Amino acid sequence: MPDIRLLVPGQWLTLRDIRLAALRDSPDAFLSTHEREKAYGEDQWRAEFTRGDWNVGILDGRLASLLGVTRDPNTPADARYLEYLWVTPGCRGRGVALDMLTVVLDHLRTAGVRTAYLWVLDGNEVAMRLYKRAGFIRTNHRQPLAARPGRTEERLYLNLG
Repeated sequence: MPDIRLLVPGQWLTLRDIRLAALRDSPDAFLSTHEREKAYGEDQWRAEFTRGDWNVGILDGRLASLLGVTRDPNTPADARYLEYLWVTPGCRGRGVALDMLTVVLDHLRTAGVRTAYLWVLDGNEVAMRLYKRAGFIRTNHRQPLAARPGRTEERLYLNLG
């Protein structure tokens, strides 16, 4: 099981490095692009910490995974969105993603969060199976993606109460 750590704003370089690695490895899994985020300056990376919490998994002394927990102003105080789940290629197939989800969801429960949401790109069956295994429920609420014309995503939720 990876050691799950919460990044702090002073670790913006770690967030930058793992997100750029994720975008390079899995460009179709995210709405952003490697080119876009590579151009971010320190201020933009530090600003990411104002959107929420960034968790990394450490396995065998190396960064193994990433998971963001965010809340925008329109989200109820007791709800959070999970985003940017990614596992390094060398750690896939070892249960890292499920471990990461389990630990982060437990922290959210402890903090009084009652609902977790996330969006899954249509066609990403690997992610859909993982989230269903973690207890997320499909809503059949889909939205088109302006950043990816012709693609849609579906919202899932998990009652943490």
